[in-house]
Amino acid sequence: MNTIVRPRRKPVQSRAWMTSCAIQDAFVMLLVERGYEKISMREIAGVAGVGLGTLYLYFPGKESIAAVTIRRWMRKHAAILAAAAKPSGPRTVEAALRAMVQAHVRGLLGEADEWRALLSLERRISSPASYREIYREFVGLFHEAFIASSDWPVGLDPLRTAFNAFSMVDAIAGQALLVQEVCPDAEELVADVECAVVGYIRSAREQAGWQRCVERG
Repeated sequence: MNTIVRPRRKPVQSRAWMTSCAIQDAFVMLLVERGYEKISMREIAGVAGVGLGTLYLYFPGKESIAAVTIRRWMRKHAAILAAAAKPSGPRTVEAALRAMVQAHVRGLLGEADEWRALLSLERRISSPASYREIYREFVGLFHEAFIASSDWPVGLDPLRTAFNAFSMVDAIAGQALLVQEVCPDAEELVADVECAVVGYIRSAREQAGWQRCVERG
């Protein structure tokens, strides 16, 4: 995040944090209703219930609010996936994958209008470094879920597999929101994503097993 979009004030106290969140919530509401180009700083201040001067104390401009808001929403979604990555008991890799798919897809569709607007905006304003950082965090959560499974196959690279699995899940769910005019049905989308990534995991496991057989002669 560069100096143009970095917030002016870090909300360390509870009241300051609540003000920052109110500003970000107002931004998301207006983003969904009006679109990014039509939002003004004055409108954001009015919806957030703060003075325009107070708004500028926290953020230098609309792009700064957008960047911080997107990051906050990504962190919130990462927390949902982090909870799904930690099983309450033993589970297979396929069960772990299904849990991650459920968390990711339902987390997005639970606030579909907001995520549609934010994901579209993210592609416009996020720097490559910022995008890679948050992407690696989500891949890491899939990796955590995989290595905790009870039947992870020897010879299958969990990090590579986590990257591929998350990429598939994120692409299918994200494009369903961005491209389809009507919000997809949650049950159908979960089933479609599971079909794709569970099939990938099974194929990867078979390939790893075949490779071990070849190496053994």
